[in-house]
Amino acid sequence: MRLFFFLVLAAGIGNTVLRLEMDNPITLYRVLAPLGLLMVFVARPRMSSRALVYFGVFAAYNFMLATIYGGGYSELGPSLVHYLYLFILLLMTIHMKVTYQDFDDQYLRFVKWFYVFLLANLVLEMFIGSYWPNLYEDDSDDGSVRAFFWNQNDLAVVLCVIAWYVLALDRFSGRVRLAVVLVTAFLLYRNDSKAALLSLLLVSIPVFIVFRLCSAKRISPRLWGLAAGTIVVVGLFSLVALSDVAINFSTDTYTVGDLLVKPVVNIVTLQDSGESLGSINNRTDAAIYIIIEYLKSYGIGLGAGGSWLVLTLPQYHLGGAESPHNAMLQFTADFGFPVLLGYGYLVYWALRRLFRYRLQEPERLRVMAILSFPLLGLSQSGAIVTNYFFFGGIYFIWMYGRRMYRPIVAEAGVDERAQPSAGVLASTGGV
Repeated sequence: MRLFFFLVLAAGIGNTVLRLEMDNPITLYRVLAPLGLLMVFVARPRMSSRALVYFGVFAAYNFMLATIYGGGYSELGPSLVHYLYLFILLLMTIHMKVTYQDFDDQYLRFVKWFYVFLLANLVLEMFIGSYWPNLYEDDSDDGSVRAFFWNQNDLAVVLCVIAWYVLALDRFSGRVRLAVVLVTAFLLYRNDSKAALLSLLLVSIPVFIVFRLCSAKRISPRLWGLAAGTIVVVGLFSLVALSDVAINFSTDTYTVGDLLVKPVVNIVTLQDSGESLGSINNRTDAAIYIIIEYLKSYGIGLGAGGSWLVLTLPQYHLGGAESPHNAMLQFTADFGFPVLLGYGYLVYWALRRLFRYRLQEPERLRVMAILSFPLLGLSQSGAIVTNYFFFGGIYFIWMYGRRMYRPIVAEAGVDERAQPSAGVLASTGGV
């Protein structure tokens, strides 16, 4: 089962290219994942049955939201299929964590070798160009790379998740951390992945610095609060003062205001740009249109795929890519205010631990992921639901360091004592 799990995960990472032809929905991951679900069901029928009931409730909830919204069901079915495949990966990950005591080490070893393989592909692509099958032809000649991912933003999310591991976990040395951060920043800049780069530079690295300071000396929470408040105030004034400063990316030049000030003002006032093209304009306008429709639902939500459905309406036509390009907004608009409440609690939990003296590495990893996600989510397109490495990484971060090991000891049938408690699927041990 261990080998098969990592085979399924690898198939998910290469989901874009591991298919017979570009438009064929049958991919290697979509073939192997149901077999993984069957294997988990045979090994742990009680846990699997309970989990399938949960997914059934989730599907019914989304059908109810789509019905109340009245916008149609065209995106509901395909979206639920995507979430089913994410659910299968979650269930397989739980089974691995519960069954194998060394799963954390095995997973991180897989990530290490995957990262080496990914970098080798990216370096080769820089010299000879894209060579994987089933990728659209990119004739922009801007020097960007994507390896076996559909686009550069899909790659950006993966690179940042790996950077979280390297920054938060003690097993990685200072030189390794520095190398990974520099390589990640270089690739994000080269690919013009602005949101992911900002997430790395403005959130992930500062959080890492706070962790290092807190590990060296105990500092009063009040002092940390004063320092954090000062940094926020100075940062806001700096944004206004530097709003006209130009930043040259590989594909275009933007001012600080274009990147960080104007989009926020437009979204808060719900005023679209009125321009049909441009990456920032499209993403800002998409967010505005989705928020407008989400407010019409009184915060209840549009149902799975509802954010995609909004951007197919004629009054919300975009000249560029027609996808939410905002993972946090996508989940909020689709599933409603419970997402905001849940994430608000996570942020509260993370901020209370951010300045804690010598925070344990599982909590460090979770704090970094929670605080980095909103900005990073601006980089990934609405198809984040098919970025299986990202969700596999999130599942691992949630389970890392938890005591869930209950091996299956019976050779014929399943030892009931080996069954995970309900806490495995709905952990009560904090975040």
